[in-house]
Amino acid sequence: MESLKDSTVSMVGVYGMPGVGKTSLVKEVERQLQEAKLFNSVVRVTVSQTPDIQKIRDQIAESLGLRIEEKSTVVRASRLRERLIQEKNQGVLIILDDIWEKLDLDEVGIPCGSQHKGCNILLTSRNKNVLSNGMGATKTFQLGDLEDEEAWEFFKKMSGDSFEIDNELRSTAIEVAKRCAGLPLAIATVARALQKQSLSVWKEALRQLRRPYSENPSEISAEVYSAIELSINHLRGEDLKQVFLLCSLLRRDTIIEDLLRYTIGLGLIKGVDTLEEGRDALLTMMSTLKASCLLLDSNTNDECFDVHDLTYIVAKSMASKDSHVFSLKKDDVMMDWPNEESMKKCNKICLQYPTINSLPDQLNCPQLSFFLLFSNDLSLTLPDDFFKEATNLKVLDLTRMQFSSLPSSIRLLTSLSTLCLDHCKLGDNITIIGELKSLEILSLMESDIRFLPKEIGQLVKLKLLDVSRCAKLKTISDGVLSSLSRLEELYMGGTSIQWEESSATLADLHALSHLSTLEVQIPDAKAAPQDFFNELQKLKRYKIFIGVEWAWEWFRSYQYSRTLKLRLNSGMDDLDLGIKKLLKRTEDLHLGELKGVKIALQELTEEESISHLKNLHIQNGLDTEYIINDEYDFPQLQSLTLHDLPKLISFCPQHGTGATSSLPQDELSLFSEKISFPYLENLWLKSINVTRVWHNQLSSTSFSTYEKLTTLKIEGCVSLKHLFSFSMAKCLVHLTDFKIIRCYFLREIIFMEEIEEETQTGMTLSLFPRLKSLKLTDLQHLIGFCSDYQTQVIQFSTLKSMEIFKCPELEGFIYRSSMEGNQCFSNHVLFDNKVSFPSLEIVWARHLEKLKMIWENPLPPNSFPKLREIDIYDLPNLKYIWKNGPKDIFSFKNLREISVGNCKSLKNVFPASLARDLAQLSSLIIAGCPVEEIVSKEEEGLDSETIVTFQFDQLSYLSLWGLSQCKCFYPGRYTTKWPMLKELRASECGEMKIFGTQLITHNQQLDSQPPLFLAIPKLQRLDLDSESISMINDGQFPSSLFHQIKYLRVQGKNGKSVNDFQISFLERFYNLEELCIFDCEIKELFYTEGDTGNKGTYARTLSTIRKIQLTGLGNLKHYLWKQDVQVDRILPNLETLEVLHCQNLLSLGSSSASFQNLTTLKVWNCSGMKYLDTCLAVQGLSQLKQLIIVECTSMKEIVGSGEDEATCDIIFSRFKSLKLVILPRLKSFCSGNHTFGFPCLEQVMVSACPDLEIFCKGVLSAPLLRSVEYGEGKEHWSGDLDSTVQQLHSKKVGYQGITYLILSEFSKSMEIRKEKSVDFKNLRVLEVEDCNSLKYIFSVSMALELVQLLDIRVKRCPMMEYIIKKEAEETAMDTVCLPNLVKIRLESCSELKSFCMGNITLQCPSLYKIEVDDCPKMYAMACTRDGENTPFFNDKVVFPNLNSLTIEGIGKCRKIWHDKPTLNSFNELTILCVKDCERLSNILPFSMVKRLEKLETLAIVECKSVEEIIGPDDDDGFNSSESQEVTSAQMIELKSITKFVFPKMRELNLRVLPKLKGFYSKLHTTEWPSLKKLEVSDCRKVENLAGEYINFEETQGESQPLISVQQPLFWVTEEAFPNLEELHVIRNRNMKEIWHGALTNLCFSQLTRMCVTDCHMLKEIIASTTDELMNGIVLPQLKSLELVSLPILSSFCSGKYTLVFPSLEEIIIRWCPKMEFFTKGKLSTPMLHGLQSTKGKYVGHWEGDLNVILQQLFIEKVFPSLEDLELSSINIQRVWKHKLLSTHSYAKNLTRLTIEGRHNLNFMFSSSMMKSFVQLKMLKVENCENLENVISAKGLTKEEMMNQKTFHILQFLFLKDLPKLTRFCHGNYFEFPLLTSLSIETCPTLKTFISAAEGNNSEIASPTLFDEKAAFPCLEELSIIGLGNWRTIWQKKPTNCVRIHFANN
Repeated sequence: MESLKDSTVSMVGVYGMPGVGKTSLVKEVERQLQEAKLFNSVVRVTVSQTPDIQKIRDQIAESLGLRIEEKSTVVRASRLRERLIQEKNQGVLIILDDIWEKLDLDEVGIPCGSQHKGCNILLTSRNKNVLSNGMGATKTFQLGDLEDEEAWEFFKKMSGDSFEIDNELRSTAIEVAKRCAGLPLAIATVARALQKQSLSVWKEALRQLRRPYSENPSEISAEVYSAIELSINHLRGEDLKQVFLLCSLLRRDTIIEDLLRYTIGLGLIKGVDTLEEGRDALLTMMSTLKASCLLLDSNTNDECFDVHDLTYIVAKSMASKDSHVFSLKKDDVMMDWPNEESMKKCNKICLQYPTINSLPDQLNCPQLSFFLLFSNDLSLTLPDDFFKEATNLKVLDLTRMQFSSLPSSIRLLTSLSTLCLDHCKLGDNITIIGELKSLEILSLMESDIRFLPKEIGQLVKLKLLDVSRCAKLKTISDGVLSSLSRLEELYMGGTSIQWEESSATLADLHALSHLSTLEVQIPDAKAAPQDFFNELQKLKRYKIFIGVEWAWEWFRSYQYSRTLKLRLNSGMDDLDLGIKKLLKRTEDLHLGELKGVKIALQELTEEESISHLKNLHIQNGLDTEYIINDEYDFPQLQSLTLHDLPKLISFCPQHGTGATSSLPQDELSLFSEKISFPYLENLWLKSINVTRVWHNQLSSTSFSTYEKLTTLKIEGCVSLKHLFSFSMAKCLVHLTDFKIIRCYFLREIIFMEEIEEETQTGMTLSLFPRLKSLKLTDLQHLIGFCSDYQTQVIQFSTLKSMEIFKCPELEGFIYRSSMEGNQCFSNHVLFDNKVSFPSLEIVWARHLEKLKMIWENPLPPNSFPKLREIDIYDLPNLKYIWKNGPKDIFSFKNLREISVGNCKSLKNVFPASLARDLAQLSSLIIAGCPVEEIVSKEEEGLDSETIVTFQFDQLSYLSLWGLSQCKCFYPGRYTTKWPMLKELRASECGEMKIFGTQLITHNQQLDSQPPLFLAIPKLQRLDLDSESISMINDGQFPSSLFHQIKYLRVQGKNGKSVNDFQISFLERFYNLEELCIFDCEIKELFYTEGDTGNKGTYARTLSTIRKIQLTGLGNLKHYLWKQDVQVDRILPNLETLEVLHCQNLLSLGSSSASFQNLTTLKVWNCSGMKYLDTCLAVQGLSQLKQLIIVECTSMKEIVGSGEDEATCDIIFSRFKSLKLVILPRLKSFCSGNHTFGFPCLEQVMVSACPDLEIFCKGVLSAPLLRSVEYGEGKEHWSGDLDSTVQQLHSKKVGYQGITYLILSEFSKSMEIRKEKSVDFKNLRVLEVEDCNSLKYIFSVSMALELVQLLDIRVKRCPMMEYIIKKEAEETAMDTVCLPNLVKIRLESCSELKSFCMGNITLQCPSLYKIEVDDCPKMYAMACTRDGENTPFFNDKVVFPNLNSLTIEGIGKCRKIWHDKPTLNSFNELTILCVKDCERLSNILPFSMVKRLEKLETLAIVECKSVEEIIGPDDDDGFNSSESQEVTSAQMIELKSITKFVFPKMRELNLRVLPKLKGFYSKLHTTEWPSLKKLEVSDCRKVENLAGEYINFEETQGESQPLISVQQPLFWVTEEAFPNLEELHVIRNRNMKEIWHGALTNLCFSQLTRMCVTDCHMLKEIIASTTDELMNGIVLPQLKSLELVSLPILSSFCSGKYTLVFPSLEEIIIRWCPKMEFFTKGKLSTPMLHGLQSTKGKYVGHWEGDLNVILQQLFIEKVFPSLEDLELSSINIQRVWKHKLLSTHSYAKNLTRLTIEGRHNLNFMFSSSMMKSFVQLKMLKVENCENLENVISAKGLTKEEMMNQKTFHILQFLFLKDLPKLTRFCHGNYFEFPLLTSLSIETCPTLKTFISAAEGNNSEIASPTLFDEKAAFPCLEELSIIGLGNWRTIWQKKPTNCVRIHFANN
């Protein structure tokens, strides 16, 4: 037991010889664990020598209440695994009894090891090696024989005799006990057999035990064999012995009901006339056998039994000798049948799932009475003459067989009494059964029959007919049921019979006078004939479901003998009288859909009518006000469930003069004191609107009627205000499970009224002494479980598990209140000194917004000594879990698991004293928290040089993720030890060192911040981010760290992903078996980089890797790897490949040898994949067993085939399972004419593939396949796979329950939509694309079916006007609710006007994201009629959870929101992006702003009419007194100044808004406490970015004047941008100031980067004011400053302030020609080491002073490495005056030159100046009034000009607005060898391009623009705008092709 409690031990084994008591031991362990609630679930299953994986899986699932309907073994295992992982809350223990060899837990679906910490496993086996080596058990224990004294005591106990009177009897008994060899099983069976026998019997028994046996089996000792044989022989009566031998033959997990059918058929139960009597007699026999220890209770359920292995061996041996039994079980392989002589003597044959090569043509067994064959072999068939020589058969059971038709020889079985064909594929031909006239029992349970033929009516002796769960059964032939006159038991539940349409009717049951048991499902009670239900009063047992919605139980259950489930679609008054009578006899009653029913049990008007009720379940009563009409007791009621009764007032009307009779109706309690439930154990209330369950004044005496209550669950009772008082709570002494969920008005669980003196202050109060589990979830107003009024400590002595979720107002578990209880005072601590939990083991706390601490010292003594698990997530204000306090205050030595995540205020996780005392900790998870250290510093008194050791001896799992601010594990000197760590996840851990190589620094001192890990000896699973992978690549970690790793997961880090995956780093992982690459920007798999930096294909082998999972690799284009990568050589042993969410793959792109050993291939959600692989590649999949392809929405075929491709034979020799799910474009498996062979294919699932027309065009062979699954529990078969696929397509089954639908113009889906035959109820994703004629998609009635729709995407539908349109006949429909819709995307629909059209309200409670792009005519999401003035969101839309909104290119939209938006909508909006909406004048209405407290990103781009972000306030009634403080995105008027606060805004982008003037047109201030990034660009009317708020003259309301044009974009206070990190101001050509006003140290305190570019009117960044700044201007975090293209910027700040930039590392200044100095005041930049013109290019001579270098460069005016220069009218004089451009060193790197506004020069460049421009590529000359020539080259010959090579790489030349320009060059020749583009605009006097003429313009001849003096060999584009003074362009047409553009010529 202690090992099971140890979280480091996940698997425990018990071994010992057979019969030693292993099973009994684990049964006792199971019992004790269930009592102690150590695990949430304890599941025990028997494995046995021949394990049935599916059966084991199903038994575990059933024990967990999990129903798995999928047929695929992989899917079933996955479903079970998911469920077991969900059980992690308290853990689950799985007991696997009787293991003989290694069991594949993964195949079963059992998570183990690090995969799931909460799943423990207990094993039993006869062999220790199986446990230790095979299963890997952590601990094993041997269970030996009993010592003599122990054996004797046990013998006496089992025999029930003390043997003290008769000494001779005593001595004989001692000898008998010794002969049992200390084996408990032998002792028990012998002792029970000899109980109360005479001395002579004892002596004879001893003689038999001493007799040697030679024929006993080798598996068992002679002593044990003799002992068990003796017990069997002592059974009284041959019938009992034969029943036992039959039980032994059937062995474990046989259903008792099946045993009854066998024993009745064999005639083993004598003296009974009816099946009911036979059932009673059989149960009596089994009770006797269990008392004799020969039979055991089943591990599965109460409906089964079991036999011990040793008992089975002995019984089988005896049966084989005496009765000639032949038996085989699973995993037995029968090569040949027994010889003919043996078969002739054989009496019973039992074959339970053996491997049989073939069956004989005839079963030559003339004495055979019992034949049982269970088989999963689809190829096994019964020969037609099989039963020809077995005509004495009485019982025949053929289970899970497939028949084309039953063998004809079955008609010869004239003695057959019992026939069972359960789970068989029978088809429609079972008429032959009608010839078996002796048949008494016929079971066809869960077979595939579709109708019951008339021949069955010939079975006049039939007593039992079972067709239950025959889901396809719809019809029973006329007269069949009425002919079965002796029928006693009829089971028809779970069929599809429509009684009103069937040939047989319910009236046929009237003729069945012997009927005592009936199970039936009746869809409509009105289909039953008159008096039908009256006739059912004679039934002793029944299970009757009336109504189509009731689902038949998957498992047999006989907990209640009389069950009635009733859907009352009409009122009680219309109920059949017979049903009313049945109501009064029912034990298990379910009522649903009580329409018009005010009193649910109004027919049960007498107390005796309810006296037998044991379970009452009432649900969905919209009009129900009461349950019963009078105050009755329910003497046997054990379980009560009331669901969805919104109008329920009380359980019954409360009459009389009692205390509650005068209360208002809404104050009445659900239960009054006059109704008694003395045996009620389970109470579940859900969605009822009572305010009280019990009245607070209910006396403890009255409340004691509920004292047996063990489970209480209250869910969704949103009006509930009170639960119970303290005195009432004290009565619930048996309560073990307590859950309260979604009771929004509940403030406290227990009301603490006046407490008796003996329990007043100073006393410990005990509550719920047996409570094990407490769950409080989604209680919006809960402040505490109870108050601390008058109490010292409240103790929950047995509570083991506590979950508290979503309680935002919770002050603490015990909250502090005043005497009046009207106020509460709290430190916001969950557990303080007022509460004690001595047994608490698990605490889960999530979404508790107010809590600041979990534990506060001091705590009551012995408060949390057993705490094992802590789970704390989403506590935004939590600062401490444990805060440092006095030593030894906290003691949590038993902690095993700690999980902490997303606690945004957490400072650390552990105090050091606690962290050093976590010896049992096995799992630690810390995620998404801003901790700077994991362990806080020791308290004062510890020497700073002392080394602290943290030793985590049992920690096996550690996850550190998203700790971006973490600096260290512990802020002091420390060492760590992790001897048991097996799994590590480390990602985004800030500055904390994870791995390292040494602890000694360069000066031989111990490193103060050592790495967390130096060695991890047992590490097997590792999960790292890309940064750590890079460090591994670089060899920074010792290779020995990774030798034991078997699993490696690589994950991208915050966008910093692994760009190139160098597979060579995997060589360090010698034992790696599984590799997972997740969310990395990998462009190439399997490349390596050589020493020279060249990439190449990896040349080595990674032979250990067996599984690879690739997830979210969006940068992999087209294929997984390059075609030349030899994957088979690199990964020769790869068995499993999973590719998930790789959206840009077209196919796998493998070669034929890539996957030679692959057995499993899974591709999921690769939306771009067109096909899986080529036919050549798939030929290499010789070992493939399973292929799963899911949600690849572009896939058209699995095997790609080219048009001219040669045909080939493709054989998948080992392929067993194919699953194709949600492939909406799939046309075929392969479109080529290839031959496909699937010799082993057994399972095919094709679901939601509506376009799949054929499987393949070529020859297809799949000999073992018998069906194709096309939905949950749905199969079809048409003889072969291709025919089946074609028939499924013709029947349009791909559209049945479709989840992913694509509508396009010519698709079949469009045809079906027109037919309105598509069922949209399960539709989850809808894509509509390229529908050229569709005007709308859904009518309102169609839209109402879209209850599962998650995602709708509509694109390129040019005629689409609406998505949903209300049609004329839908006038009564006023609301469309799409409850699960999450995402809407509308794209490129040129005629789209609105999403929803008509007078309807559109409700989308789950809608998360809306994207609208390029829908120019769209103006609203919902509109009543066409009208462009309708806001995009009006009062017809309800989107309470919309998170992200992007609207782009909706030109008709004038307004996004209505001035008064829908209540409770848009409060969750976090992202808002508006782009290219040309008619919007503002973005947010004034009334909308207060809802945006969660807005994080706001982007407004290219909206040319936007003048302000927030529109004017049109609400004169806005009152500032409504809010006392600004805590959200709201505004208040303080002396007429509106204040806007956006508390969560992190990024604000305002781009290309040419009319934007300000954020808000009236006086206001703004605050942005969370803003990280601000960008303002191309906002030409913004003059000031931000200005400090000043006190304007007070004005009121609408009289408040508009602010003048000098208003800044933002009016702010000094704390406006406390967390701004990045500021970008770009191309705001009229901006004059960035900041106006006093810039205090609080402004921009976190700014790290500032970029200001292209602001031509900006004179200084921070404007100087008259205010004196005592401390100067400090930007403490600024690291980078960039000032570019600011032509009149003179300084950063012209005031004489002290500027302090302590972190500035980079400053870039370019094209700021007026900037002579940085500041006139003092300047401090201690981290700056130079000035840059572009990043990485330093200029000037740095002497440590930024002002000095700027002044130096101002004088020179050009930077040495200048590449780009823009000269304006302001600075060009100085450039020319100093002839700076003629200096080669300054101009040699210039590539772009712009000259503008130079009015006093008549030419620009001399020939000497031109020599410097060797790199010039672009020249632009503009607006120079007096310029006549650009270049003056007078006197130079053509040869000299050519040799000079002037402008030889110039590519672009622009001449504009040059009114006096006559020629470009004054010279003889000019060549532009690389010029490609020439633009001449508004140069009216230009006569020719090159001329040597002297004088004025008139002297220049102008025949052509370009003559022989100009050469343009590469010219591609010529643009001429404005008439020049020339007649033709070319003197000689150029040889190259030139595009010419003219305008205004």
